[in-house]
This record gives sequence, C-alpha cells and structure tokens, in this order.
Amino acid sequence: MLSFENRLITYYEWLWGSAYNWQQPDKWGFAIGAVIIIFALALLVPFFWFVIASFSRGPSEAFYLVSRSILSVFTEDAPGFSLRRTLAIAKLSLQEAVRNRVLIAFGLFLVVLLVAGLFLDVKNSNPARLYLSFVISTTNYLLLLMTVFLSTFSIPNDIKNRTIYTVVTKPVRASEMVLGRIMGFMGIGSLMLLAMCAVSYVFILRGLTHSHEVVTDSFQAVVDETGAPTTMEKGETTNNYHHQHEIVIDENGKATASTVMGHTHEVTVTGTGKDRKLTLGPPLGMLQAKAPIYGRLQVIDSSGNSSVTGGISVGDEWSYRGYIEGGYNTKAAAIWTFDGITKERYPNGLPLEINLQVFRTYKGNIERGVLGEIILRNPDETARVRQSGPIVFESREFVSDYKLINKENPKYQIDPFDYVSDDGRIQVIIKCAEPSQYFGIAQADVYLRPSDGIFELNFIKAYFSIWLQMLLVTCFGVMFSTFLSGPIALLATNAGVVLGLFGEFARNVATGAEQGGGPIESIIRLVTQQNQTTDMEMNAIAMNIIKGFDSTLMYFMYGLTYILPDLTQFDSSQFVANGIDIYPAVVLRQLTMALVYAACATFAGYFFLKSREIAA
Repeated sequence: MLSFENRLITYYEWLWGSAYNWQQPDKWGFAIGAVIIIFALALLVPFFWFVIASFSRGPSEAFYLVSRSILSVFTEDAPGFSLRRTLAIAKLSLQEAVRNRVLIAFGLFLVVLLVAGLFLDVKNSNPARLYLSFVISTTNYLLLLMTVFLSTFSIPNDIKNRTIYTVVTKPVRASEMVLGRIMGFMGIGSLMLLAMCAVSYVFILRGLTHSHEVVTDSFQAVVDETGAPTTMEKGETTNNYHHQHEIVIDENGKATASTVMGHTHEVTVTGTGKDRKLTLGPPLGMLQAKAPIYGRLQVIDSSGNSSVTGGISVGDEWSYRGYIEGGYNTKAAAIWTFDGITKERYPNGLPLEINLQVFRTYKGNIERGVLGEIILRNPDETARVRQSGPIVFESREFVSDYKLINKENPKYQIDPFDYVSDDGRIQVIIKCAEPSQYFGIAQADVYLRPSDGIFELNFIKAYFSIWLQMLLVTCFGVMFSTFLSGPIALLATNAGVVLGLFGEFARNVATGAEQGGGPIESIIRLVTQQNQTTDMEMNAIAMNIIKGFDSTLMYFMYGLTYILPDLTQFDSSQFVANGIDIYPAVVLRQLTMALVYAACATFAGYFFLKSREIAA
C-alpha cells in the first residue's frame, strides 16, 4: 500500500499554503514562494549582469546594454515573434536529434526489457508492483539521460561550428531559437515516450497474464467447530507461476479463489456432481486504479485525550505510522472523519478499506491476525443514535482489507447511514482488541473506496509526469547551453537534476537535521577513512576554515533547492505500482510546477542567448 510521508493536502492548500512565516519556507504555498523567488531573481539577475558588463564596457554602456535588452523584449521581440520560424527551428532540432542517433535510447530500452524478463523476481509477493515500478522507473531515467545530453550540446555546437550565425542573420530572434530548440527536443522525446509507454504496457500484460487449472481431486468438505462436515468445500489450483490459489465453494455453490501475490481469479462453475467443472479466468486485482477517499485522522491515547504525537512510538526508525495499544481497558483509538457521505454517492453501503500494521509484544496466536474493532459514530453529539456496536475483525498485514458495511451484509447487519450527521459526516473508529498488541496507523491507512478508476488512464498519467520531467530538463538544459559550453552545461544540468531528486537531503545536511558534513569535509573523510560519528583529526584552525567554506557552499545549495524544481514531486510510479489512482490534485500540482519552471527557464535562456549574440 502506498504511504504518504507528508500530510495529504488539496491543490488549493498546496498553491496558497496554510501559514506564512518567512523563516519557514517549507510552509509557504507554491504561489507565494514562486512570486518571491521570481521577483528576487528579476532584480538580482539584471544587477549582476550590469556588474559583469561594467568591467568590460564601463558603467554607462553596461547600463545601456542591460536596459536596451530588457526593453527590446516588449518593443522588438514580442511584436516580431514568428511561429513559422519557431516551427522551422523545431523541425531542424528534431532532424538533428535523429541524425545524432538518439533512437539508440529506445533500442537500449527494448534490450533492458528483454533482459529484465529473465531477471525480475517472479516469486515476488506482489509481481504487479515489481513490474510497474520497474518499467516506469526505467523509462524515466533513460529519457531524462537522453534529454540531458540532447539539450545541452545543441546550441554550444552551433556556436562552435559557427552555424548559428547563418541562422540569426535570416533573421531568427533569440526567443524563436530557444523556443524552437525546446519544441524540437520535446517532439522527439514525446515520440519516444509514446513508444516506450506502448511497449511497457505490452511487457506488463505478457509478464502478468496467467491462469491455473483446478485440481478436482483436492476438494474436501469443510468441517464446523464440532467437526461435523458442512456443505462448503475447499480445494486448490495447480501451482503455476510459483503460486497456487485455494478455492472455496460456499453453500450456494458459488466458488471464490483466495488472494495470492496481490491478485485473485474469477471462478466459473458449470455442471453439477461428477460433471462439475471449475474454470479460472485471468488474474484480477493486479492492474487496478483505486480511487480512495481519505478522511482526517485523530489519534486518542490510552487516557482518552487527543494524542499530540500521533500515537505511541514502538522504536521503529520509520516514523510514518504511530501506534495505538490494544486491550479492553484502554481508551486508545484511531478516528477517521469522512465528509460527503450520502446514499446517492454510496448506494451500496460504506466501502471501507483498511491497511494496518501490527506490532506484537508477544507472538500470541500466529495462525491468525490480531483482533480489532470497527465502530461507526455520528460526529454530532446531539444525535439520538450516536454509534454502532463493534464490528470485530482480524487484522491482515501487507494486504488491503476491503469491507462493504451495509444492512444486507450478514457479517455486519449495520446501516451506516444511521450514523451520518446532517452535514454528511461519519466517523470510523478503530481499536486494537488484544492486550499488549499494537496497531500501526497513518492517515492514508483507512479510506473509502466507492469505485475504481481505469488502470490504462492511470498508467498514462504516470507517463505524463515523465513527460513533464522531460520538459523541465529540456528547458534547463537549453537554458544552460545558451551561456555555457557543452560539457559545462551538461554538468550544470546534471547538478540541477541531482539537487531536484535529493533536495530534501541537502537541506537536512545544511541545517544539521541529517548527519554529515559539507563537500570539503566529506572529501577529507573519504580520503582519510574517518566516519561521520567521530570528530575529524585536525587542528582547530584548519577545521574552522573547512567548516566556514562548507557552510557557505551548503547554504548556497540550500538556496538552490528552493529555486530548482523538486523532481520527487513528479514521481508517480508508486501510485501506479500500488494500484492507487493518481488523483487530480497531484496532476494539477505537477502541471503547475512544470509550466512555471519551464516558462522561467525559457525566459532566462532567451536573455542569456540575446546577451551572447550582442557580445558576439
């Protein structure tokens, strides 16, 4: 099940933020942070441009150069922009990419898939998750690597070979040159992404599609608690693809297959008696797109008070989940509040899905899960019927436990709408029933699942996030190539990608939240083989000098992590791999970030190239 390290927030809250504190930029909304950063760069970049130009041209001519370049955007370049010339540059860039044998990356992708079919762990407990995360991650890294090389060497090679001067004299404006290059590289990248998406989908279907035969002689009658046989039967399938399923035939003759390796099969029963035949269909539950509706979590401690820490710590290094203790003498509980509960939206009842972790202080009965209770409660304290009786359940780890609570279900016989407030809210309370045992809970562990999305559409959303990453890398690669040589532009773009992927780690190191020193200290420790837990063997003066340089470098990197895009926000592979529909707020966040950063990088590349043309 997918884990959300950060609190689930809406697109509006992400865009505008929940609170503004200039000392805590992490809490700024994206819009506020973007406006502040863009405004600061709009002031600082022309100033430093003026300072640098003053050394070679003098202050007056440098001021004229900077002011004229900025004003020409509105007086010359914007009115004279030509889409026809831009598309011509884009076509030229696409042809250049094909000549540079960029299609080798697609061939390499096919080779990787062919080899992966031999080495992927077919005995994995969830092969669908393994296959999906592999193909999406492989596509992502291969395309980003190709995009970095493609976007950083094009303009420097044109300048080196002086072919750019035959273009700008046509005339082609700097804006058309930069935008045309980006469009051309994105064109070839988009074609390759579409091909990789189609090949990946076929690879997944071929790798996961399978079936089983039912072993007819394996069926036996199920006995009740007294040992007497019942009308229910149990059997099993053949062992295919390193697993087999248990088949249960109930009193009505309906057969179901057990869930193994994250999937089950539909069982069709034809005939009766000796002529009875059971046939299994294709796997179900492997390729899905759950559309969960999350609630707000409140953790109650053993005294009945709201827990500030979100539950008890059991010593787990991963602090994603808090734990509530079990037993009938404790008031510890986890309460999820859901909004918008109506009969029109949930006509079949309350579709509840649970993903709990269990911490055992002693083994107990290891043949079953730890027992727990589910209670439905009306949040309105003045309601005549406040809460339902407890629904006892058995915890299932590493597997989603789906429960449809309604009056017709003989297991529950509870009408959930009896506990819905007038404004459409309901609370789901979960308790651990066994003493000295603990349930691990997080906000995303309990949710409503009224319907599922379309897997193929979810798969396309994940590849759209790759396309957005490719757009960002292309724009930054072209921007760096307008004022740096090819190898240096490649290094700068790679540094931006690394900071985008590991920005949070860099911020934690800079602030001391993460153990580790700066670049110089790290190099010295690597060479002298000194670990991070001991003080460096060096005199105080040298150590202070090193820490001074490292502090400057680390806080420079700290600032860059807020300027450069956070590429981890574009990783949608875990959504698809865990069968969760990529909800619209995530897609909107990714699209907003990509468009803002792409526009800024394109605009900066235009100014850099324009100043380089003037210098030339």
